[in-house]
Amino acid sequence: MTFHGNFVVHGKRIFTRCITLPANFPRTLPMQTKAVIALARALLLITGCLCGASALGADFDLDLAAGYAWDDNVGLDELERATGESDEVTTLEIQGSALFSYQNRASLRVSAGLVDDSHQEFSQVDRRTESLGVNLEAQVGKATVGVNWFDVSADLDDEKFLTYERLSPYLAGFLSKQWFLRGEYVYGEKTIARRPGREADSHSVSLDSYYFIQGLKRYAVVGYTFRVDNARANRYDYESHAIKARYVHRKNLGRLPLELEIEGKFEDRQYKTPDPMIGTEREDTRWRFSAELRFSFTDYASWAVMIKNSDYDSNLPTASYSDLVVGTEVRLSF
Repeated sequence: MTFHGNFVVHGKRIFTRCITLPANFPRTLPMQTKAVIALARALLLITGCLCGASALGADFDLDLAAGYAWDDNVGLDELERATGESDEVTTLEIQGSALFSYQNRASLRVSAGLVDDSHQEFSQVDRRTESLGVNLEAQVGKATVGVNWFDVSADLDDEKFLTYERLSPYLAGFLSKQWFLRGEYVYGEKTIARRPGREADSHSVSLDSYYFIQGLKRYAVVGYTFRVDNARANRYDYESHAIKARYVHRKNLGRLPLELEIEGKFEDRQYKTPDPMIGTEREDTRWRFSAELRFSFTDYASWAVMIKNSDYDSNLPTASYSDLVVGTEVRLSF
């Protein structure tokens, strides 16, 4: 099977590409694969238009960070398990992105990242996470319309653990000078190594409301999300309702920029099928709280302290636990 493709900008053929696939390559592709291919084609087309436009702007960002944290209950949220033991964690992170924009009407952002978490005692949960994202958006009247694709893969102790892929169209816009709304739909696919029953696809819709008290110096966000998870093993199917609230405050402490961010989340999960461990359907509630205080010493360097607390309550005893993490990091942004 051979595919032929032309890349054309302003009526001129830039290059021709021929790709020959092996004879055993499947002729029929899964629906989600077709969706990714269609998105890739759209991105190539719009990127070609942007590259051929004289009003193209480009920005590049690079973040480097090193952090240290104390975790009072090491565990894996994806498996809903905790050890009951504390440990120290060091983190190294690199994130990069490229933003291409055209006359403030359309933009394409490509991002990639790598995060390495190393524990002092529990090396079996040392995690290496790689991410890749593409975000495409355009201004349509007073609204912003976009689509985001994101792919994450994580290894535990140098062995494959998790893959997660999501595709999310969204719509956003200002209702007034201070009030901004953003709504999105998210389709996600998750696989966990050696846990085939937890392989799942998910559908969710969310609405976030931003209120700018003093522009970006002070603003608040409240949001709601409804989510449905369909897993290979029915015991993991659930529906959830979640609400969140976040407050951001930026000011100068003398000549040093200071940023405070506080966020709280509540989620209620109702499972659809009786769990064999308890003989009835699971009912979970999850509370999460986080706070971060960041000092910027220069335009490129900052130091932060943060605290995160999670409290999970379930009628399945092994899924009931709490976790407190206190940490600090140094970040360089270019």
